[in-house]
Amino acid sequence: TMVRFLLLQILAHTISDFYLQNDKSCADKAKNGLKSPKLYVHALITFVCAWLLSFLFNFWWVALIIAATHLLVDATKCYAANCKGIFFIDQIIHVVVIVAACYLWKGGLPECLCCWDEKYIALLLGVLVCIKPSNIIIKEIIKDANIKVNKGSADDNTGDLPNAGKLIGVVERLLSLVFVLLGQYEAVGFIIAAKSLLRFAEGDKAKSEYVLIGTLLSFSMAIFVGVAIKLYYGIQ
Repeated sequence: TMVRFLLLQILAHTISDFYLQNDKSCADKAKNGLKSPKLYVHALITFVCAWLLSFLFNFWWVALIIAATHLLVDATKCYAANCKGIFFIDQIIHVVVIVAACYLWKGGLPECLCCWDEKYIALLLGVLVCIKPSNIIIKEIIKDANIKVNKGSADDNTGDLPNAGKLIGVVERLLSLVFVLLGQYEAVGFIIAAKSLLRFAEGDKAKSEYVLIGTLLSFSMAIFVGVAIKLYYGIQ
């Protein structure tokens, strides 16, 4: 039951922090810090998600602590935006607070917290992580590693479709997650090889290597999520 409770709270964090705020909100928070209304709206959304997905009325005060801590961490992040790795430090603190809140909750957990099975919650969380959060995580890893492509190698005249890379990444991660859960690792290898050959055939070495880095990170995240679910729940 505690595992289910923790998974639900991580799910609430994933929804509120990655799906219920956009780039404009993040930019406004980064620019204005504590003066940004978006910061407080986001904290409210965090509270609502944590409370609702606890399926416990008395959890409201713990959800309030999670939201208040989230606000303080995000506000601090705004003033340390140029610090390398700040995104990951921010996320680690959020998760640590959530784990601590779950294990320090004194209200007791009912036998039937909700009607969702733990496996289905984990699968839903895995799918959500493989969509938008993975795109953001990959972008932050590449930024922190200071990997860039020359303007001439990735300008608007290359014929690339806007946001096509993000969509391709989402599809390949979801496919990889499914294949890993089914134990079809050969299929994952085939997709990686096919995409790598296609990119290097384009002839632009700098851009191809840049995309290959993103591709490997993308597949790595999907494989990690899939393997973690399989190992924990003993899926063969």
